[in-house]
Amino acid sequence: MKKLNNYLFKSRAKKFLSTSVRERRFVSYNKAKTVLVLFESDFSEKNLVIRKLISILQLDGKKVSAWGFVDKKEVSTAILPDFRILHHKQTDFSQKPKISFINELDSLEFDLLIDLTLKPVLPLQYIAMYANASCKAGIRKNDLQIYDFVLDMEHINQSTEDSEAVENPVDETYLFDQIIFYLKSIQTND
Repeated sequence: MKKLNNYLFKSRAKKFLSTSVRERRFVSYNKAKTVLVLFESDFSEKNLVIRKLISILQLDGKKVSAWGFVDKKEVSTAILPDFRILHHKQTDFSQKPKISFINELDSLEFDLLIDLTLKPVLPLQYIAMYANASCKAGIRKNDLQIYDFVLDMEHINQSTEDSEAVENPVDETYLFDQIIFYLKSIQTND
């Protein structure tokens, strides 16, 4: 089933990306006012690390919406406008979020999308693809052109596996720090 779902996602993504017109532009960290954060929820749904990262963005004056996914049939976290955790009952058989979520996402606009998932999570990949964001940042999960700013973490994962002592494990915080560092460092003339 996983192979079929991946195949469906890739074919839908190729079709969507070839037909939809999105104004892609680099958005520096200072110019981003609205941010969508995608994350894989922990099983207990506490998400302390993600909530800490969201508060960092909010302290910098950003309006943050966070959408997560947990591999469960039900969630105990309330669905709020700016923080929600999707689960299996909110996706179809191919793990595509229900149309109500896609429509809601279509009505929202963001300056920046930051995908903090470390491995492919299909419902969140759909959200990343359909999100109306000027600049999308994340790590390479496939060959599709979903993100405008892509970090290639494969060589980092390999180098940490080779070394005995892992000083900086690749986790959501590390990924967040890297994306924010580059968004702050890159200078544009716009």
